[in-house]
Order: sequence, then C-alpha cells, then structure tokens
Amino acid sequence: MANKMINVTFRMDKKDKQEFENVIHQLGLNLSSAFNIFAKAVVRESRIPFELKAKIPNEETLQAMRNAENDENMEEFTLEELIKEYEAMKRQENVEA
Repeated sequence: MANKMINVTFRMDKKDKQEFENVIHQLGLNLSSAFNIFAKAVVRESRIPFELKAKIPNEETLQAMRNAENDENMEEFTLEELIKEYEAMKRQENVEA
C-alpha cells in the first residue's frame, strides 16, 4: 500500500523563512524536502536531532535573579496579577505581529 501524502500548514517568521530557504536551496532542497528530512530524523532518533538551548537571560532578568537570591528589592504579586500581566503581554505581542 502506498503512503498517502497530506498537506501540513504552519506559521513562520517571514525573514526566518527566507534565510532558511536560502540555505536549503544551496543544498538542493525545497521546504517540503527539508521538513520531511527533519521529521524522519525526529522519528528515527526519537528526539530533536540537534541541541536546544535556552536564551541567556538578559541583564534585567539576571538582576531579578540576584535580587531573589539576596531577598532584595522583592515585589509581592498575586498569581492572578501575574496571569493578567502575562495575558496583556501576549495580547500586545499579537497586535504587534
């Protein structure tokens, strides 16, 4: 029985897509081929086939971490306040996108 092909749609930053296509075209690939190679590697290895790293915290985050360690300049927030702030940030990101 032949494998059935399906279409997969996802969103990607336009600049990232252009840069990605520049690289894969030099390798003789198109988007579909490149993502199929990636998907097969994930299935074969049962993992993402490259190392994932978190971004290094920026200075503001580093200072907040130092403050928390030293119990200095700490502000009290309720979970509800944090959730509202997070949701407002996400809405703002969607407006800017």
